[in-house]
Amino acid sequence: MTEHPALSKSRYISGAQCHLRLWYDCYERDLAVAPDEALRAVFDTGHEVGELACKRIPGGHLVAHDHRHIPEALEETGRVIEAGRAPALFEAAFRHRGVLVRADIIERLPGGGWRLTEVKSTTRLKDLFVLDAGVQLWVLRGAGLDVREACVLTLDRDYVYDGRRLDPGALFRLHPVTGRAEALLAAVEAEVDGMQAMLAAPTAPDIAPGSHCFDPYPCPYHAHCTRNDAPPDHGIDELPRLAKAERSRLDAGKVREIRDIPDGFPLTPLQRIVRRAVVEGRPVLHGDISGILARRRRPVRYLDFETFSPAVPRFAGTRPYDAIPFLFSVHTERRGAPPDHADYLHEGSDDPRPALADRLIGALGRSGSICTWSGYEGRILRDLAAALPERAAALRAIGARLFDLLPPVRDSFYHPAFRGSFSIKSVLPALVPGMDYADLSIADGQTAAARYVLALAADDPEERRRTFADLRAYCARDTLALAELCKSLATVGRENTVREPVRVRPA
Repeated sequence: MTEHPALSKSRYISGAQCHLRLWYDCYERDLAVAPDEALRAVFDTGHEVGELACKRIPGGHLVAHDHRHIPEALEETGRVIEAGRAPALFEAAFRHRGVLVRADIIERLPGGGWRLTEVKSTTRLKDLFVLDAGVQLWVLRGAGLDVREACVLTLDRDYVYDGRRLDPGALFRLHPVTGRAEALLAAVEAEVDGMQAMLAAPTAPDIAPGSHCFDPYPCPYHAHCTRNDAPPDHGIDELPRLAKAERSRLDAGKVREIRDIPDGFPLTPLQRIVRRAVVEGRPVLHGDISGILARRRRPVRYLDFETFSPAVPRFAGTRPYDAIPFLFSVHTERRGAPPDHADYLHEGSDDPRPALADRLIGALGRSGSICTWSGYEGRILRDLAAALPERAAALRAIGARLFDLLPPVRDSFYHPAFRGSFSIKSVLPALVPGMDYADLSIADGQTAAARYVLALAADDPEERRRTFADLRAYCARDTLALAELCKSLATVGRENTVREPVRVRPA
């Protein structure tokens, strides 16, 4: 009899998303796109949170055998349970009908039986986590364990670290999900049968790419599955905030291109602007961008923060996933000269906020508009003011001078090269040809946060120096980009032109 790959909880979740994804997980894993730095940071966070969750239960037993030693893990799990001394087991191994799971925590209940706990490094309960618990409940009960309760453990956003001692008991919130998980058991069993039958087939299932490729997680095989697809020139995904019902109607009509959307199809005002720009093959000025920009007061400055958000709070007064600013960049316009630049990067492992706030107050002065892209910088300033009462007045005064450039662009101007996105990464190359982030080692905020955390932990001083230089270059590019964008937008407002004509493929 031919042996087929065993299912696990993670493989089950892959299969619930798409049977083809499960097939690739089992037979052609090398087709997957490797996880980037940001995703690897998420994995590291999960391990850190999992270890802290175990500290809630003193005397628990860790089944440390890894995936290369499953028989040993199964044997050790059974032996420790049979001995009856450990109040809990961590990473206990169970197998039922060809499905293997490693339970994050199983805990003995005072009245008999066990509590199964799935640990998640998020701050809220999701339906997917209940499915995680349901799969494990089906396996553990099938393997003979008397599981009476099923729970999901998340971080508690209400927990505030006092700066002295982290309290694992208060850091987490326990969500009972027994009834919801039990309601899934029959469906889990049927799905297991279906997945195992699929994996026993001689060829991969024929499943076309679709919206399921990104729900609940982006599929690492999407690039492979779409390698031969000719992407639409301006697909309907470029319509901002396209509602699910409208998307379904367009999908049913096999409409992939914005140009092919029928006249009279219900679109929001912004979606109609996007459609018009694509159909006409040119940018559309639909608001008074010049008048809005004229409201700025000199000297005009441009501000950007970089932050990291530790799941486990590190500094007094912070909560799980609070955004902690560690770097800022400021460009200041001077008449007839290139913008002046100032920045600050906190290079120590202590709380960066006090030193950063002091340098920020000095760099921004007391007058002039401070341009940002989106409301993020305003939120960081409000958080800084709340955390640093002695600097709150100065920080609130800075916040009152902020001038968010995103709404006037979104409400006044659209270029087909935006591709439906108003992120600065999309707007910049369309309006300032030749200026982008391609030459930088760090080109997005998530990578910046991940690199900063790694640099703080690095033993090699040269590695730290290089990373800090890359971080400063990235943040400086953001603020210089804002200054250059404003120049281009001023030209657009005066002349209704852009520096480079948009190239549109003939319909």
